[in-house]
Amino acid sequence: MGWSRLSDVDPSSLAHWRRVPLPEPCASFFPSYYHNLAIGQETQKLYTWGCGTFVEGGLEGVVPALGPHAHTDVGDPPQHVALDTSPKGQHVKQVAGGAYHSIALTKDGTVYTFGAGQLGQLGRPMAKAQNDKSGLPVDPVPRPIALPTPDKGDTPTSISSGFYNTLVIGTSGSLYCCGENQNKQCGTQNGIKNLTSLAKVTELAKDKVKNAQGGYCHTLIQTVAGKVLSMGCGEEGQRGDGRDMDTADRPVVSEVKLPSPATKALQIAAGANHSVVLGSDGNAYTFGANDVGQCGPTAPYNGKSDLDDDEGDDSGNILAPTKIRLPPGVGKVVEVSAGYAHTLVQTESGRVFAFGESENGQLGPPSASKQDFEVDMSSAL
Repeated sequence: MGWSRLSDVDPSSLAHWRRVPLPEPCASFFPSYYHNLAIGQETQKLYTWGCGTFVEGGLEGVVPALGPHAHTDVGDPPQHVALDTSPKGQHVKQVAGGAYHSIALTKDGTVYTFGAGQLGQLGRPMAKAQNDKSGLPVDPVPRPIALPTPDKGDTPTSISSGFYNTLVIGTSGSLYCCGENQNKQCGTQNGIKNLTSLAKVTELAKDKVKNAQGGYCHTLIQTVAGKVLSMGCGEEGQRGDGRDMDTADRPVVSEVKLPSPATKALQIAAGANHSVVLGSDGNAYTFGANDVGQCGPTAPYNGKSDLDDDEGDDSGNILAPTKIRLPPGVGKVVEVSAGYAHTLVQTESGRVFAFGESENGQLGPPSASKQDFEVDMSSAL
C-alpha cells in the first residue's frame, strides 16, 4: 500500500493490499521513504524495489538506492542486489534505508552501503567520477564501511537509518553515525556538519545502546536499561523533552521521560518529525509534529481524531510522550512503527491501527465496521 509512480496504477488502488512478487519468501523487510528492501528467507539475499529517479521518465537525478538495476522509475519488480561475489556476501542479516541510500548488515558483521552520498550517509568518500548527471554523488555498488580505527575490535550487530544518516550499533553497545550532522543528530563531533565516515557518538558513553532510529534531523535512542534518549532537531517536539525550540542551552542528548518512571521502553520508532515509544506497560506513546494526526488520538477515544478538520491543527505539536488512546478491549500494544508522517500500532489481539497522513494510501483501507483508525486486514495477502 502507499505511494507509487506506476503510470498504469489507479491512485484509488494505492489504499489496498498488493502482492509484492519476491522470488522467495521474505524473512524481513524495511520500508524506506522512496524504496523498499527485503531479505530472502531461503537464501538471505538482498532485494530492493521502489523509486530509482528524481525525475519521472528520465535518467537525470538517478538515485541508485536500488542498486545497479535502477535505470528507470516505472515500478520494476524487486531486484536482487549482490553485496559481493563470495557466498558470505549473500547472507544478509538486517537491512535499513534512508531517503536515498541503502544499508545492509551481513551475518559476519560487515556493513555495506549504496545509493546517494551527498551528506556523507554512505560512510565513505565519494569521487567526482561517481556523480550522476544532476551532480548528485552516488554509488550504485554496495561497498563495505568500517568502524573508526580505534574501535575496530567492536563488531557491528545492528544497523538503522535516518533521512540522511547511517547508524550502527556495536557489540560494546556504542552507537556510530555518519551523514548529516547539521543539528547534532550524531552528537557534537567537534562541530563537523557532515560526517563522511562512521564516528562514535561519545555523548552516549555512559549508556549501552540497544536500538537507534533516525528521523529527518533527529535521532531516537533506546538503551539496554530501557531509557529513551534523543538528539538533533526538536522544533516540533520530536525530541520529547518538553521543548519546541532549538536553543543554545539545550543539551546534545536529552532523556525522554515516560509518564511513569516504572515504564521502560521496549521499542522505538522515528518518523520525519515525530517519535513513537512502546512502553513496558503495553501503551504506545508519541510526541512531535501532529499536524496530520501522526501522533494519534490522545484524548479519550471516541472513534474520531483529535483534529478539528481534515487540514489538521498546525499548533498541535506534542512536546512530551503522550499515550495513544485506543478503543477499549483491544489489548496491549505489541508493535509500533512510524513512516514519514504516519504511525502504525499493533495490539496483542492482532488488530492494527493507523494514524496520520494518508494522501497516498499509506494508512490502508479503513474498516467500515470498526473504529475509524483501524486498518482493514480482511483482504491482506
